[in-house]
Amino acid sequence: MKIVNPHFATSIHEQGMIMPPNKFGYIQLAVEIEKPFILKRDSRTKKVLIEKLRDLCSALIAQNANVQRADIFTAIIIPPGAGEGRKFIKQNKINFHIAEFDLVVLIECNIVEAIDSVKKLNEYKVIEDLLKSNSNYFHKTFAMNPSRIAEVDKEKQGIFLFNYFYSKNTQTVLDVWEYTAGWWTAKANLTNSTPLLPLNDDSQYSLINHCRWDHLFDVIPTLILGRLGIKPGLNNFVLKNFTENNIVAMPILYKLAF
Repeated sequence: MKIVNPHFATSIHEQGMIMPPNKFGYIQLAVEIEKPFILKRDSRTKKVLIEKLRDLCSALIAQNANVQRADIFTAIIIPPGAGEGRKFIKQNKINFHIAEFDLVVLIECNIVEAIDSVKKLNEYKVIEDLLKSNSNYFHKTFAMNPSRIAEVDKEKQGIFLFNYFYSKNTQTVLDVWEYTAGWWTAKANLTNSTPLLPLNDDSQYSLINHCRWDHLFDVIPTLILGRLGIKPGLNNFVLKNFTENNIVAMPILYKLAF
Protein backbone atom coordinates (compact mmCIF):
# COMPACT_ATOMS: atom_id res chain seq x y z
CA MET A 1 0.00 0.00 0.00
CA LYS A 2 1.28 3.43 -1.01
CA ILE A 3 0.41 6.18 1.44
CA VAL A 4 -0.34 9.65 0.08
CA ASN A 5 -0.83 12.88 2.07
CA PRO A 6 -1.22 11.27 5.51
CA HIS A 7 -1.66 14.67 7.16
CA PHE A 8 -5.27 14.92 5.92
CA ALA A 9 -6.69 12.23 8.23
CA THR A 10 -5.95 9.32 10.54
CA SER A 11 -7.23 5.82 9.84
CA ILE A 12 -10.28 4.37 11.57
CA HIS A 13 -7.89 2.04 13.37
CA GLU A 14 -6.05 5.02 14.84
CA GLN A 15 -9.40 6.65 15.67
CA GLY A 16 -10.47 3.52 17.59
CA MET A 17 -13.48 3.05 15.31
CA ILE A 18 -12.66 -0.28 13.72
CA MET A 19 -14.47 -3.42 14.87
CA PRO A 20 -13.93 -7.15 14.21
CA PRO A 21 -15.91 -8.63 11.30
CA ASN A 22 -19.45 -9.84 11.85
CA LYS A 23 -20.42 -13.46 11.13
CA PHE A 24 -23.03 -12.72 8.48
CA GLY A 25 -23.14 -14.01 4.93
CA TYR A 26 -24.36 -11.75 2.13
CA ILE A 27 -25.84 -12.19 -1.31
CA GLN A 28 -25.86 -8.96 -3.29
CA LEU A 29 -27.82 -8.96 -6.53
CA ALA A 30 -27.25 -5.76 -8.50
CA VAL A 31 -28.81 -4.80 -11.82
CA GLU A 32 -28.91 -1.94 -14.30
CA ILE A 33 -32.37 -0.99 -15.51
CA GLU A 34 -32.46 2.78 -15.95
CA LYS A 35 -30.14 5.69 -15.24
CA PRO A 36 -30.87 7.33 -11.87
CA PHE A 37 -31.11 11.10 -11.47
CA ILE A 38 -31.58 12.89 -8.19
CA LEU A 39 -34.96 14.41 -9.17
CA LYS A 40 -36.12 11.53 -11.37
CA ARG A 41 -38.60 9.01 -10.03
CA ASP A 42 -38.43 5.31 -10.79
CA SER A 43 -40.37 4.30 -13.87
CA ARG A 44 -43.67 2.44 -13.59
CA THR A 45 -41.97 -0.71 -14.88
CA LYS A 46 -39.31 -0.55 -12.18
CA LYS A 47 -41.89 0.11 -9.47
CA VAL A 48 -43.84 -3.00 -10.51
CA LEU A 49 -40.62 -5.01 -10.37
CA ILE A 50 -39.88 -3.69 -6.87
CA GLU A 51 -43.37 -4.68 -5.69
CA LYS A 52 -42.78 -8.24 -6.90
CA LEU A 53 -39.37 -8.30 -5.24
CA ARG A 54 -40.84 -7.20 -1.92
CA ASP A 55 -43.20 -10.16 -1.85
CA LEU A 56 -40.44 -12.56 -2.87
CA CYS A 57 -38.04 -11.19 -0.24
CA SER A 58 -40.69 -11.61 2.46
CA ALA A 59 -41.28 -15.18 1.33
CA LEU A 60 -37.53 -15.86 1.30
CA ILE A 61 -37.23 -14.73 4.93
CA ALA A 62 -40.23 -16.84 5.90
CA GLN A 63 -38.87 -19.97 4.21
CA ASN A 64 -35.39 -20.04 5.75
CA ALA A 65 -34.49 -19.23 9.33
CA ASN A 66 -30.94 -18.44 8.22
CA VAL A 67 -32.14 -15.39 6.23
CA GLN A 68 -32.41 -12.50 8.65
CA ARG A 69 -32.86 -9.67 6.15
CA ALA A 70 -33.60 -9.09 2.48
CA ASP A 71 -33.54 -5.38 1.56
CA ILE A 72 -34.16 -3.62 -1.75
CA PHE A 73 -32.29 -0.43 -2.70
CA THR A 74 -33.00 1.92 -5.59
CA ALA A 75 -30.33 4.36 -6.74
CA ILE A 76 -30.77 8.12 -6.51
CA ILE A 77 -27.44 9.35 -7.88
CA ILE A 78 -24.17 8.02 -9.27
CA PRO A 79 -21.33 10.38 -8.22
CA PRO A 80 -18.57 10.77 -10.81
CA GLY A 81 -15.87 9.11 -8.70
CA ALA A 82 -12.25 9.60 -9.73
CA GLY A 83 -11.51 10.41 -13.36
CA GLU A 84 -8.01 9.05 -12.86
CA GLY A 85 -9.51 5.63 -12.17
CA ARG A 86 -11.35 5.63 -15.48
CA LYS A 87 -8.11 6.64 -17.22
CA PHE A 88 -6.31 3.76 -15.51
CA ILE A 89 -8.90 1.31 -16.84
CA LYS A 90 -8.65 2.66 -20.37
CA GLN A 91 -4.86 2.93 -20.48
CA ASN A 92 -4.38 -0.63 -19.19
CA LYS A 93 -7.23 -2.04 -21.30
CA ILE A 94 -8.79 -3.69 -18.25
CA ASN A 95 -11.89 -5.69 -19.08
CA PHE A 96 -14.43 -5.25 -16.32
CA HIS A 97 -17.82 -3.62 -15.89
CA ILE A 98 -18.10 -0.03 -14.65
CA ALA A 99 -20.75 -0.21 -11.91
CA GLU A 100 -23.93 1.73 -12.67
CA PHE A 101 -26.38 -0.42 -10.71
CA ASP A 102 -29.68 1.32 -10.03
CA LEU A 103 -31.37 -1.58 -8.20
CA VAL A 104 -29.87 -3.83 -5.54
CA VAL A 105 -31.24 -6.70 -3.47
CA LEU A 106 -29.09 -7.43 -0.41
CA ILE A 107 -29.82 -10.72 1.33
CA GLU A 108 -28.29 -11.09 4.78
CA CYS A 109 -27.76 -14.55 6.27
CA ASN A 110 -27.02 -15.15 9.95
CA ILE A 111 -23.81 -17.05 9.09
CA VAL A 112 -21.58 -17.14 6.00
CA GLU A 113 -22.09 -20.90 5.63
CA ALA A 114 -25.84 -20.38 5.08
CA ILE A 115 -25.28 -18.79 1.67
CA ASP A 116 -25.16 -22.18 -0.07
CA SER A 117 -28.51 -23.29 1.36
CA VAL A 118 -30.18 -19.98 0.48
CA LYS A 119 -29.01 -20.25 -3.15
CA LYS A 120 -30.97 -23.51 -3.44
CA LEU A 121 -34.30 -22.04 -2.32
CA ASN A 122 -36.95 -21.62 -4.99
CA GLU A 123 -37.75 -18.09 -3.75
CA TYR A 124 -34.14 -17.09 -4.24
CA LYS A 125 -34.02 -18.57 -7.73
CA VAL A 126 -37.17 -16.65 -8.67
CA ILE A 127 -35.65 -13.39 -7.39
CA GLU A 128 -32.49 -13.96 -9.41
CA ASP A 129 -34.39 -14.90 -12.58
CA LEU A 130 -36.71 -11.91 -12.22
CA LEU A 131 -33.79 -9.51 -11.94
CA LYS A 132 -31.97 -11.07 -14.87
CA SER A 133 -35.00 -10.93 -17.16
CA ASN A 134 -35.85 -7.30 -16.32
CA SER A 135 -32.42 -5.68 -16.54
CA ASN A 136 -29.72 -4.71 -19.01
CA TYR A 137 -26.92 -6.02 -16.80
CA PHE A 138 -26.90 -8.40 -13.81
CA HIS A 139 -24.16 -8.93 -11.24
CA LYS A 140 -24.13 -11.40 -8.35
CA THR A 141 -21.86 -11.35 -5.30
CA PHE A 142 -21.61 -13.83 -2.44
CA ALA A 143 -19.76 -12.11 0.38
CA MET A 144 -18.60 -11.89 3.96
CA ASN A 145 -17.66 -8.93 6.12
CA PRO A 146 -13.86 -8.67 6.60
CA SER A 147 -13.89 -5.67 8.96
CA ARG A 148 -16.27 -2.88 9.91
CA ILE A 149 -16.89 0.41 11.63
CA ALA A 150 -20.42 -0.51 12.80
CA GLU A 151 -23.51 -2.21 11.38
CA VAL A 152 -25.53 -0.34 8.76
CA ASP A 153 -29.02 0.44 10.06
CA LYS A 154 -31.49 -0.74 7.44
CA GLU A 155 -34.56 -0.46 9.66
CA LYS A 156 -35.20 3.12 8.56
CA GLN A 157 -34.82 5.22 5.44
CA GLY A 158 -31.57 6.99 4.77
CA ILE A 159 -28.86 7.54 2.16
CA PHE A 160 -27.07 4.26 1.53
CA LEU A 161 -23.78 3.82 -0.25
CA PHE A 162 -22.54 0.83 -2.19
CA ASN A 163 -19.04 1.66 -3.38
CA TYR A 164 -17.75 -0.90 -5.87
CA PHE A 165 -13.96 -1.19 -5.88
CA TYR A 166 -11.78 -2.67 -8.59
CA SER A 167 -8.28 -3.78 -7.61
CA LYS A 168 -5.96 -6.64 -8.48
CA ASN A 169 -4.96 -6.96 -4.82
CA THR A 170 -7.71 -7.57 -2.28
CA GLN A 171 -5.53 -6.87 0.74
CA THR A 172 -4.46 -3.53 -0.71
CA VAL A 173 -8.01 -2.36 -1.26
CA LEU A 174 -8.91 -3.41 2.30
CA ASP A 175 -5.94 -1.48 3.67
CA VAL A 176 -6.80 1.61 1.63
CA TRP A 177 -10.46 1.40 2.69
CA GLU A 178 -9.45 1.32 6.37
CA TYR A 179 -7.00 4.17 5.85
CA THR A 180 -9.27 6.50 3.85
CA ALA A 181 -12.45 5.77 5.85
CA GLY A 182 -10.89 7.88 8.59
CA TRP A 183 -11.42 10.97 6.44
CA TRP A 184 -15.14 10.20 6.11
CA THR A 185 -15.59 9.57 9.83
CA ALA A 186 -13.80 12.82 10.66
CA LYS A 187 -15.11 15.08 7.87
CA ALA A 188 -18.50 13.66 6.83
CA ASN A 189 -19.93 12.25 10.07
CA LEU A 190 -19.72 8.63 8.92
CA THR A 191 -20.53 6.35 11.87
CA ASN A 192 -21.04 2.96 10.19
CA SER A 193 -19.68 0.74 7.45
CA THR A 194 -19.81 -2.99 6.70
CA PRO A 195 -17.72 -3.72 3.60
CA LEU A 196 -18.58 -6.84 1.61
CA LEU A 197 -15.69 -9.06 0.59
CA PRO A 198 -16.68 -11.23 -2.42
CA LEU A 199 -16.30 -14.99 -2.02
CA ASN A 200 -17.10 -15.90 -5.62
CA ASP A 201 -14.20 -15.77 -8.07
CA ASP A 202 -16.35 -14.35 -10.87
CA SER A 203 -17.16 -11.14 -9.00
CA GLN A 204 -16.19 -8.07 -11.01
CA TYR A 205 -15.22 -6.19 -7.85
CA SER A 206 -12.60 -6.73 -5.14
CA LEU A 207 -14.63 -5.08 -2.37
CA ILE A 208 -18.04 -3.44 -2.04
CA ASN A 209 -18.24 -0.90 0.75
CA HIS A 210 -21.67 -0.42 2.33
CA CYS A 211 -22.61 2.41 4.67
CA ARG A 212 -25.39 4.87 5.51
CA TRP A 213 -26.10 8.50 6.34
CA ASP A 214 -29.40 9.83 7.68
CA HIS A 215 -29.96 12.49 5.01
CA LEU A 216 -28.73 13.44 1.55
CA PHE A 217 -27.50 16.72 3.01
CA ASP A 218 -25.11 14.77 5.24
CA VAL A 219 -23.05 13.59 2.27
CA ILE A 220 -23.79 15.59 -0.91
CA PRO A 221 -22.15 18.88 0.24
CA THR A 222 -19.03 16.93 1.19
CA LEU A 223 -18.91 15.33 -2.27
CA ILE A 224 -19.47 18.63 -4.10
CA LEU A 225 -17.15 20.76 -2.00
CA GLY A 226 -14.55 18.03 -1.92
CA ARG A 227 -14.50 17.59 -5.69
CA LEU A 228 -14.25 21.37 -6.11
CA GLY A 229 -11.29 21.39 -3.73
CA ILE A 230 -13.08 23.66 -1.26
CA LYS A 231 -13.17 20.92 1.38
CA PRO A 232 -9.60 19.54 1.45
CA GLY A 233 -8.95 15.83 1.46
CA LEU A 234 -11.44 14.20 -0.90
CA ASN A 235 -9.32 14.79 -4.00
CA ASN A 236 -5.85 14.91 -2.45
CA PHE A 237 -6.32 12.18 0.15
CA VAL A 238 -9.23 9.79 -0.47
CA LEU A 239 -9.21 9.63 -4.27
CA LYS A 240 -5.45 10.09 -4.50
CA ASN A 241 -4.81 7.07 -2.28
CA PHE A 242 -7.14 5.03 -4.49
CA THR A 243 -5.46 5.96 -7.74
CA GLU A 244 -1.91 5.67 -6.38
CA ASN A 245 -2.73 2.06 -5.43
CA ASN A 246 -4.41 1.28 -8.77
CA ILE A 247 -7.86 1.08 -7.20
CA VAL A 248 -10.95 2.23 -9.07
CA ALA A 249 -13.85 3.40 -6.88
CA MET A 250 -17.38 3.40 -8.28
CA PRO A 251 -19.73 4.88 -5.65
CA ILE A 252 -23.52 4.83 -5.97
CA LEU A 253 -26.02 6.38 -3.52
CA TYR A 254 -29.32 4.62 -2.85
CA LYS A 255 -32.46 4.77 -0.76
CA LEU A 256 -34.50 1.87 0.55
CA ALA A 257 -37.25 0.84 -1.85
CA PHE A 258 -40.07 0.46 0.68
